[in-house]
Amino acid sequence: MSPERKSSAAAAADRVRAVLEAAEQSAAELRAEAAQEIESQLARAQAVAERLSGRADEIEKALQGLADSVRDELSALKADLEELRAVKEGIEAPPARAELEPEPEPDPEPEPDREPVVEDSTPPVVEGEGVEGARVIALNMALNGATREETARYLSENFQLDDPDALLDEVYARVSS
Repeated sequence: MSPERKSSAAAAADRVRAVLEAAEQSAAELRAEAAQEIESQLARAQAVAERLSGRADEIEKALQGLADSVRDELSALKADLEELRAVKEGIEAPPARAELEPEPEPDPEPEPDREPVVEDSTPPVVEGEGVEGARVIALNMALNGATREETARYLSENFQLDDPDALLDEVYARVSS
């Protein structure tokens, strides 16, 4: 090979080597930038994941508190219903008679020349605590799913109330709320 060709070949080889080194340098820089971008994206994703995890913990605690509150309210409601049932049973149960209580004396026979007394079969006028008894019974019937008409019929058969509609309005408004 002639020296001119050697120097041209050497120059070309030097240029190719320089281009390869520049390409390698550029590729290394691109890899470094890509790695840095990936690390940055991973750091942001990690921060978002931590925030979401914290929010999930807060929501879980709030839901647990809500569940506890609902459980407490349901327990209180059950206790109130049991008390209401006990009151109802107390109203429906005949009064207990003491064992030592003497038997009542039979009604005297009417005198022959007088008209016999006819007992009134209408329900007694309910006032004061009797209205409360009617209210408790109506409330219990409403809570057990009786219609307003069924409850009204029962009250009219067993109580004589001044304003049964007002009592029914009150009871069914409470049950529906």
